[in-house]
Amino acid sequence: MIIEGDGIRLRAMEKADMPLKVKWYNDPVVNKTLIIDEPLELEKSLKWFEKAKDDSSRRDFVIETTEGEPIGIIGLLSISQKHRNAECICVIGEKDFWGKGIGSVVHSLLLKYSFEELGLNKIWAVIYTNNTAIIKIVEKLGFKIEGTLREDKCINGKMIDLHRIGVLKSEFISCHKSYKVVAKGQ
Repeated sequence: MIIEGDGIRLRAMEKADMPLKVKWYNDPVVNKTLIIDEPLELEKSLKWFEKAKDDSSRRDFVIETTEGEPIGIIGLLSISQKHRNAECICVIGEKDFWGKGIGSVVHSLLLKYSFEELGLNKIWAVIYTNNTAIIKIVEKLGFKIEGTLREDKCINGKMIDLHRIGVLKSEFISCHKSYKVVAKGQ
């Protein structure tokens, strides 16, 4: 599956993308934005991919420029058709693309796909309470802070607070100009 819009492409993750995923997640600067503190290992990531690729409760995409340069990962976890919701995750692994508005576009494309193609009604995520960059991005798209999870995770030996955020289909504010699903299949 490929979703395109505004010079960005979301394509289904492939086994060959695992070395990039490991590189991005293990980059100390990128990792500070993630709610994990254990390094990824390539062998374990390859095994994870073999299970995840057939899991209908998730959609994993690689974010690419239209020239085909991979720059990150975005996806939906715990997709529930019954409750019509899912969790969103995103990692822009190539730091040269930070601060250029790509986060807004990729989230906007994923939300449109979630609401229009998958028929979901709500997308939610968990973010650091002090990540002002992602808070600006998600507020622009219509996300609301639904609550604060106090001392919810222990990251690098420190208890941290997280925000649970969510956006309903009726609240979604698109920020992309173009959108098309090039190939269906997932």
